[in-house]
Order: sequence, then structure tokens, then C-alpha cells
Amino acid sequence: MKPQERIRILFVDDDVTYAPLTQEYLESNGFAVTLVHQSEQGLARFRDQSWDLCILDVRMPFKDGFTLAREIRAIDPEIPLIFLTGQTEKSERLTGWQLGADDYVTKPFSLEELVWRIQAILRRSRPPEPPVAAILEVGAFRFLPDLQLLEGPTGSRRLSGIESQLLDLFLRHPERSLDRETALRRIWSDEHLLHGRSLNVY
Repeated sequence: MKPQERIRILFVDDDVTYAPLTQEYLESNGFAVTLVHQSEQGLARFRDQSWDLCILDVRMPFKDGFTLAREIRAIDPEIPLIFLTGQTEKSERLTGWQLGADDYVTKPFSLEELVWRIQAILRRSRPPEPPVAAILEVGAFRFLPDLQLLEGPTGSRRLSGIESQLLDLFLRHPERSLDRETALRRIWSDEHLLHGRSLNVY
């Protein structure tokens, strides 16, 4: 997660005393939290913009958190959900898990622990960033090992697998003199090739 990114959390809880305190604590930990106290307001806000995670109180008047979760998931099936409840009935918790809850927190709860749970869910739910292709440079040439591509002033050339491994080996050890046996053992695993003249070809 980049420092400049603020995770957007939609928080729906009819508790007007402790919910604002939870919002304040989450915001002090770098989250951007929108708090509403009714399910209909929550659904309207969810439709208005994109969110990274929703925290929903289960027991709310007019429309409970489970109903709201179904409506939210109909819009975005992948949105992470955390349910808050003061109830511990097994049937209620099962309903939450069946709806695809990512976590279930029973009141009263530790605010610090809630932050940890949110961070853990976000790590699991966010796709990993694609690795940045390595680029090795020497003089006017650029070598991209993952693509087996050598670029120079007059154009680019796709290298063979062995050529790429050899060039990668030399460029990663610019200050070292590599002997023939080291190069052979790094690239060829077949014992009979180690004692042959395979390297001479390159």
C-alpha cells in the first residue's frame, strides 16, 4: 500500500455514541472513513463512489446489516465486508459467513485489533502488484532478462535461453572474473555437458 493512498471505508452503524469514536480512531490510522447511521443511507453512499471495504453493523432498524450486505454484494461481489454485532448467536454468525463475510467482530472490540483485521483483509483481497521487469545496463546496451531481450543503439535482439543466462551471469558480476567451470555449473546441470565444450559454442 503506497503512503499517499487512503483506503476508503464505508461504515454503517446506528450507534451514535461509539461509532463516531471508531471512525475517529480509524481515520487517525490513515483510513478515509465515511460513517452513516442507516442502511438506506449506506446503500446510497455505496452507489455514489468506489470503496475498498465496508464495515456493517448487523442489528440496525428498518433494514439490518445482512440485507444491506446482500444489496452491496449485488453491486460489487468482491467488496470486503466486516460485520459488527453485539450478538453471539451461532445462527447469526453463520448467516454472516454465508453472505461472504471477510470478518465478524463482536462488540465491544479493541479498536487496535480492528485496524489489524482491516489491514489483514486488505492484504488478502488486493491482487499482488506485477513484478517490475529487471533491467541490466552496460554502456549503451540494456538487457531485460525476463524477456531475453538485448537493446542497443541500432535496435534490439531476442536472445536464446543460454545466451540470456550467460549475459545475465556476467552482468550481475561486473567486478568479478568468472572461470569457465563456474559458468558451466551455473547454466548447465547435465554432468556430461560440464566436461564437454558446450560453452565454446557461445
